[in-house]
Amino acid sequence: MRTYKLQRIWKPFYLLSLFIVGLLLLHQQVSEGYIAKRYSVPQIVSESSNILFGTVSEVNTKRQTAKIKVEKYLKGNPEFDEIKIRLDTYKGEKDHREEAMGLMKQGRPIIVFYLKEGRRIDSLAHINGKWFQTQTTKQRNEWGWWSFTHVEVYLNRDKVSKRDSTVDFQKELDAMLGEDAIQLHFLRTDSYKAEYPVISSINSIGDRWIAYDGTTNRDLPKLGKADILWIGFRTLSRDGRYRLNNTQENRIKEFVKNGGVVIVSGQDSDEDRPCRTGWLPEPLNGVESSRRNDFQPTSNAGELFKAPHHIQSGQLALDDSWSGWNEKYQVLATTNHGKEIVVAKLRYGKGMYLITNLRNSEKREVDKNRRMLENLVHFAVEFLEKS
Repeated sequence: MRTYKLQRIWKPFYLLSLFIVGLLLLHQQVSEGYIAKRYSVPQIVSESSNILFGTVSEVNTKRQTAKIKVEKYLKGNPEFDEIKIRLDTYKGEKDHREEAMGLMKQGRPIIVFYLKEGRRIDSLAHINGKWFQTQTTKQRNEWGWWSFTHVEVYLNRDKVSKRDSTVDFQKELDAMLGEDAIQLHFLRTDSYKAEYPVISSINSIGDRWIAYDGTTNRDLPKLGKADILWIGFRTLSRDGRYRLNNTQENRIKEFVKNGGVVIVSGQDSDEDRPCRTGWLPEPLNGVESSRRNDFQPTSNAGELFKAPHHIQSGQLALDDSWSGWNEKYQVLATTNHGKEIVVAKLRYGKGMYLITNLRNSEKREVDKNRRMLENLVHFAVEFLEKS
C-alpha cells in the first residue's frame, strides 16, 4: 500500500489517513495529494517529540553506516550525543539505499525530527535538501542503530514540505523554535486529546512563530521558558477531584506575576465539589453548569470575538463555568443571563489570566470551538507584544 511508510509515524493522523485513503481507493484515485497536504513542516514540527541539528561525522561505505554528531536540540529533552544509522536496510516498495548513501557525506548538516513512544523511535531526517525516514527500538535499556527505511517521495516534492537547502531549513526552524518564537506550554491530561492538535496547528501570528511543548506533568518543569501556559480541558479538575497542589498553584501564579499568560479552557465542577482556584490570586467559584452555546460579549471584549474570526452567540460549545468574581476581573463574555463567565481576564503583576468555560471533551466540540481557540491565542500574543 502506498501509505505503508506513514502508518508508524505521526500517529494522530493515522486513522484519518486510512479513512481518506479508503475513500480514494474506492474511486480508483491515488492518495498522494491528501498525504502531502497533511504533512506540512509546521505539522511535522508540532507532532515531533524532539528536533535536533547535527553533522555527519563518519561514513563507512563498506558497511553502509553513518554517524551523526548532535550539535543542538531545538525541541525536547537532549537525549543523544551521537546517532548511528544503518543504511543497509530498507522497507517499502523501492530500494533507496544507494540514494541514501549518496546523501551521507562527512561534514554535511542534518536535521532529525523524531517521535519517541515507549521503546520505539520513528524519525524523519533532512540532509542535502532531501527527506528520509529511520526507525529504532530500545533493547536492554539501550537504543540501537537507527535503521534506514526509505527516502521520502511526498515530502520531497510537495511545496508545503519540500526544502531544497538543509542549511536554509535550519534557519527557518531556528525562527520557528528559537528564542524569538512565542513559547506555548500546554498542560493536558491523557483523557482529552482532541484539543492539543488544534491549538498546536496555529503556527504563527503576524511575523511571530509559535513553538509548542505539551506535557502531562503538573509540576511544569519547563514553565520558566514559556510565554503562554495553556491549561487544557479538565486538567484542573475532573469528576470532583482537584488536581493541583500548593506548590503547583504557586508556580502558576509566579509565572503570571512575572509576565506570562495563562489560558484555561475548561474545568469540571460538581455541586458539592466545585473546582478550586488556588492557582488564581483572586477569589472565583467553579460552578456546575448545563451544556449550552449562548453567550453575550461585554463592552470589555474588544477584538476577542472579532479577530481573526468573527464569533457569535450559538457558535461555541460551553460547559461548567465560573461565578463570584470581584472588581479585579474584567469579564469579556457571560452566559446564563449574566450569571456565569464565558471568558474573563485578570491582570496579575506583569501578566494575565484568560479564564473560559469552553467544553473541549470530544473532537466535534473542539471543532466547534476551533475558531475561538485561535482567537484566544491571538489575544494572548497581542498582550505579550504590547507588554
